[in-house]
Amino acid sequence: MSFTSLNFLLFITVFTAGFMAMARTRVFTPFLLVASYVFYGYWDYRFCGLLAFATLVDFYCGMKIADADDKQTKKFYLFISLGMNLSMLFFFKYFNFFIDSAEVALSSLGVEIGQRTLTILLPVGISFYTFQNLSYGIDLYTGDLKQPERSLVRYATFTAFFPQLVAGPIVRARDLLPQIQSGPRDIPFQERFAGLEKVVWGYFLKIGLADNAAAVVDARFHQPEFYNALQHVMGLVCFSLQIYGDFAGYSLIAIGLAQIFGYTMCQNFARPYFATGMRDFWRRWHISLSTWFRDYVYVPMGGNRTRWLRTRNIVITMLISGLWHGANWTFLLWGALHGALMVAEDALRWLGSKSPIRLTGLSLAAGRLMMVGVVFVIVTLTWLPFRADNLHTVWTILGIIGDGDFTLPRGMQQASSLVRVAIMGLIVLMVDAMIEKGAGQRYAGTNVIVRSMACSFLILTMLLFGSFENHAFIYFQF
Repeated sequence: MSFTSLNFLLFITVFTAGFMAMARTRVFTPFLLVASYVFYGYWDYRFCGLLAFATLVDFYCGMKIADADDKQTKKFYLFISLGMNLSMLFFFKYFNFFIDSAEVALSSLGVEIGQRTLTILLPVGISFYTFQNLSYGIDLYTGDLKQPERSLVRYATFTAFFPQLVAGPIVRARDLLPQIQSGPRDIPFQERFAGLEKVVWGYFLKIGLADNAAAVVDARFHQPEFYNALQHVMGLVCFSLQIYGDFAGYSLIAIGLAQIFGYTMCQNFARPYFATGMRDFWRRWHISLSTWFRDYVYVPMGGNRTRWLRTRNIVITMLISGLWHGANWTFLLWGALHGALMVAEDALRWLGSKSPIRLTGLSLAAGRLMMVGVVFVIVTLTWLPFRADNLHTVWTILGIIGDGDFTLPRGMQQASSLVRVAIMGLIVLMVDAMIEKGAGQRYAGTNVIVRSMACSFLILTMLLFGSFENHAFIYFQF
């Protein structure tokens, strides 16, 4: 069920009542596990069977890895865990993509094999919980996680923890499992209120910013030929705002809910559109995924020990990241673009280190502001293949933008949505800019009345200008 649905409001009300009654009892962890499966099974009860199967295999393999005396046995059970998770992910997410691609390739050679694809329902959140399970087995094998979880109920709760199950953050076992083992901690009111603030800000990003932008974006990508260059540029900017508001909003709601109930999860976004470079962007965007790829893909391949290894590993990691996001050539193109941009940035940084020119004072501030603008433009352009359904749509929109018709048409469609996006976007920009300048710590120290008034303003603005069409979160498809 979606965080923005009335069903979730009912669910969280019942869960809160159960939490208040059982939080300090031995039955709370089973209650949390059942609640998480109810939450997940709302989409399709069959998804629960797949999640339970993956949980059982990884739980068993984890204990075997930890208890084995020799490296070969550890490696054997690690390969079982890796093979199961990756096979499951491949079948449900990528089987038809590779079959279709092979069919097209063979057809170009004159070999016709007919239609071979299957009707496969993609389980919600499979990319997230498989990566979470993968990290558990790998950490046990490498010794980063010292002890396995020997309670199936606790491990299953870690895997299915409902706030972040469907779209992250991707939580490591060493961070969340100890909290599940000890149960929800007693936290002061101020910390619970801080969690509530995250939830309110998350809903503002989703309902206020992302869902208003969705109306503009969807129209342009469904019928791109009906819009001119200026309208497509506005559409791309709106998609930059939409995907940020949508995914950062989900992450904040998940982190805030967990905090209210006494659990701590990692930050997933850190004002990515204030990045001054592509590497900086990936330190700020989907942090739990970028660090996952860093620790389990980039570093094991050799990291940045040499310039050649660094270049190769960046490209491979970003291609895998693109494919993780979706079984489509558009996502591979998106990953390739980011990989190429990061390699180019490395080369420019190396050349810059040889230059005697150094910026100071106002020149440094102006240079930073310029780089923020440049990175935003580049990231916005690279969102085009990410959002497009196919490569044909990418070339169509690029062709229209290349034609250079930047006239403002009369009676522009989605005008009211554009106005609401501008209002919400300005508020988000101001808040993020203040946090970027360090105002977040000062705000956290103010009294609850002031913070309550700020939350009330956000809620009122969201009610006045938000979109309540219950758009699905973008990352549910991944």
